[in-house]
Amino acid sequence: MSRGLVLLIVAGAAASAQADSVCYSTLQEAFFAWTETAWDACHLQYTAPDIDLATRGYCSVWSKSYDVAKCDPLWANYSKCGLKAAKLLKADNTFDDAAFKATMLQNECSADAKFIAAYPTCKNSTMKYLNFGRLNVCLQKALY
Repeated sequence: MSRGLVLLIVAGAAASAQADSVCYSTLQEAFFAWTETAWDACHLQYTAPDIDLATRGYCSVWSKSYDVAKCDPLWANYSKCGLKAAKLLKADNTFDDAAFKATMLQNECSADAKFIAAYPTCKNSTMKYLNFGRLNVCLQKALY
């Protein structure tokens, strides 16, 4: 699947939900930037059938029927690779919250009450397998 097609799918899904907040727009931009970075750095390494499956149907991060137990492990290595490429992974292989908020979000969400309220729950429910896509979707839904 080409990077353009991946971005088109992501853009189409994101366009279906709109919000007026600067934080929401920044989250969308961060997701697009991460998607491109991850694709460039990781798609050749992770072209296994699992990733092919993960980009379809119930394992799309935008799917209403996303199955965490089945899908998150499929995304794990690709997500970890993408986070490392985007410099969002600490040396101990955990998500770098500070880098995410400062560099990808440019602190645009630091005063957004909905973001602040949703962040701990979204992070705890999505980052066991470092699923940045689901983290971002969770935060966008909280802000919408």
